[in-house]
Amino acid sequence: MPRIFTAIRFDDGFKSRLVALQDALRERGVRGDYCPYGNLHMTLSFNCENLHLLPEIRQAVSEVEFEPFTVTLDHLGTFAPKNCVIWVSVKEREAMTAIADRLRERLDAYGVPYSTLPFYPHISLVKRPSAIVTDIRIPPATARVEQIHVMRSERIGGELVYSET
Repeated sequence: MPRIFTAIRFDDGFKSRLVALQDALRERGVRGDYCPYGNLHMTLSFNCENLHLLPEIRQAVSEVEFEPFTVTLDHLGTFAPKNCVIWVSVKEREAMTAIADRLRERLDAYGVPYSTLPFYPHISLVKRPSAIVTDIRIPPATARVEQIHVMRSERIGGELVYSET
């Protein structure tokens, strides 16, 4: 069953820098489930598997106003040991957190359930890594944040595919 989430999507130039980080992790011997190029994003909220709530989710997203801004890659980190993920953060954590907080307020207003785990702005690079490596040089990279996307996650042909919905 598809899962619905909201996210910030990135342009190809920024994603190529994320792939360079993934390649650096591979060169250091890290094996695991690498996020495919097309799926690289920053999750703002995990919503639900109930597709009937899409209108409410879209409405909530449309009500989150913010001035477009630029984010810059910052450092590698990990959520470990449970649900281990190697990720990269952005320097503009406060701005991203403010957007996520506003989104959660709007989702609450429409009665849309979402994961209540604390929000930490990050972009997942590899899940279930064979080793934890976070001392890789971060390539200079910036991306413009202009909108929130409503996304769908589903398995197609055995692959996890993220698409706008």
